[in-house]
Amino acid sequence: MTLPVSFDRVADIYDRTRGLPPYIMKKVVAALANELKGYRTVLDAGVGTGRYAKPLQNKVFRLVGIDISERMLEKAHLKGVKNLHLADVCHLPFRDLSFDATICNHVLHLVEDWKTALTQITRVTRHVLVSTTYGSPNPIHETYEELLRKHGYARRKLGISEAELKGFVKPTRTIAAVAKLPVSADKTISMLEEKAYSYQWNIPNNLNRLIITDLKARFEGKIYHRDIQILVWKAEALKQHLSSSDK
Repeated sequence: MTLPVSFDRVADIYDRTRGLPPYIMKKVVAALANELKGYRTVLDAGVGTGRYAKPLQNKVFRLVGIDISERMLEKAHLKGVKNLHLADVCHLPFRDLSFDATICNHVLHLVEDWKTALTQITRVTRHVLVSTTYGSPNPIHETYEELLRKHGYARRKLGISEAELKGFVKPTRTIAAVAKLPVSADKTISMLEEKAYSYQWNIPNNLNRLIITDLKARFEGKIYHRDIQILVWKAEALKQHLSSSDK
């Protein structure tokens, strides 16, 4: 079984390349907190640098964070995030039903054995799994992948995104327009130029440079928008899907 992807190599640039503007982050955290209202204990499965964990802990949630990346956890610790554990989402070191709720943001696409990860998450979760996703694809990344295929380089897909999970199990609740995020094409291309995304790490540098040149010619100076959504699943519904898919 392949372990989830560790983000040790991009820990120093993660917040710069993945962070949301403060006014957007405030809206997203408020919406997350609203969905978690009434649940005392929360697991952040893939806590990373604590982008969500810190503000949720500030709102007095009893939140525990796990991540496979030691350096990402160090960043979270420096922010003041508490209750952090170095752990694999496919082997959670907690008893059954330890948490009222779990949040899982942009994690499952990094886990080849995503069904085992979900089995572990639902094993330790009493009530709900909550995730933030985007309601529309990223046109720059889509074009990047098209150009990869054009040059005969197939991206290896590991798991599924939380957005794709809703195609397997319908969410109990969808908050469709938490915030509209304006994204600079120039900034996205700059991050791709740095090979900031895990799917790029094995792409040859000369091919990456060739694709970046093409992207700049197509998208330079443009702004696009992406809706941020929140998806909520009942843990029991996910358990039932996993159980039936194993038969």
